[in-house]
Amino acid sequence: MHHCRHCGFPLENQSSCPKCQASREDMGRNAMYEVDVAHNGESWELAQQMIIQALDQAIYGNFKGLKVIHGYGALTGVAVIAPRAISLMRHLAEQNDSRFAKDQKNPGASIIWLNKSRTIEQSEQKPYFSTETKKSPSLNWFDQALKKKR
Repeated sequence: MHHCRHCGFPLENQSSCPKCQASREDMGRNAMYEVDVAHNGESWELAQQMIIQALDQAIYGNFKGLKVIHGYGALTGVAVIAPRAISLMRHLAEQNDSRFAKDQKNPGASIIWLNKSRTIEQSEQKPYFSTETKKSPSLNWFDQALKKKR
């Protein structure tokens, strides 16, 4: 279920919010959808689902991009979420005709810049990634990405 960015009212397929009359087109325009997946004790599995759901919200809400704050390491020195989040974001950006970039101001964040020509109808017709299943289109996408690096 998607919600109005202005008032939080649940939206289905309306072109504007029935409560505050805000146009769906203007809700996300020139705004960046942001999600923090690393600073509340999230596991990788939870962080992965948060990124996927945030991308869905960003596409559906007509945002210019998705900013994921994944951190850049751990207090123990072993980064778990950051490298996997970056790999997942690269994969999702490629899958959605978008562009991946590291945040210039924050080394612990990355951005998926969404294609401005995408419409809500296109994103509803062809789901980019299912949150209904625990399997991704590529069951071992992270392992494949690591092999490419080597």
